Amino acid sequence: MKLSVKGALASIMMLLASLSPFLGQQQSRNGTFQVTLYEWYDIYISPSTITFTDVPPEISSSPPKVRIEANENPVSVRAFAIIFPKSNLQLTVTANSDFDATIPASTVSWDASGSGYQAGQLLAGKPVVVGQWTGSTIVHWHEGKLNFYFDRDYVNQVPGTYSITATFTLSKV
Repeated sequence: MKLSVKGALASIMMLLASLSPFLGQQQSRNGTFQVTLYEWYDIYISPSTITFTDVPPEISSSPPKVRIEANENPVSVRAFAIIFPKSNLQLTVTANSDFDATIPASTVSWDASGSGYQAGQLLAGKPVVVGQWTGSTIVHWHEGKLNFYFDRDYVNQVPGTYSITATFTLSKV
C-alpha cells in the first residue's frame, strides 16, 4: 500500500494530536540527598616521649626517695572532639606494663593545668583519667599542660634503662 505525502502528513498530525495532552506538560520527581556526619576525635601531645634524668642520691646508709621532674616539662596536651551536645568527653592514659617487677608504672605521676585536666599517676593495664569535660556545644577544644615526675627509690630500683608505652585515649563517655 502506497501512502501519499498528504496521507503520511495526516497520519503524523493525528499521532501528534493524540499525544497533545502529554506534550508541554511539566513532570516532577523527588530526589533524595543523604549525608552521614560522624563524631571526630583528635589528641595532640608534645613531646610524645618523656624522659627522666637520674639525680645523685643523698649519701647515707639509706638514701631517701626523690621525685625527678621530666626533662620535657611542661608537656602540651590538646583534646579536640566533635560530638553530640551535652555528651561527656574523657581523656585517659593507660600504661601497657610496669617498667619491671621493682619499678611499677605508678612511679610516674603528673600534675595538670588547664580547664578539666587533672593530676594522676600511671597504672599498668588500667586507664587513668587525665581530663574530663561536659559541654552543651558540639565542638570541644581543650588545651592543657602536664608536668610529669618519676619517683626514684635508690634502695629498691636497680640501675638500668627502662621504658614503657602508655596509650592516651579520647572518647565520649
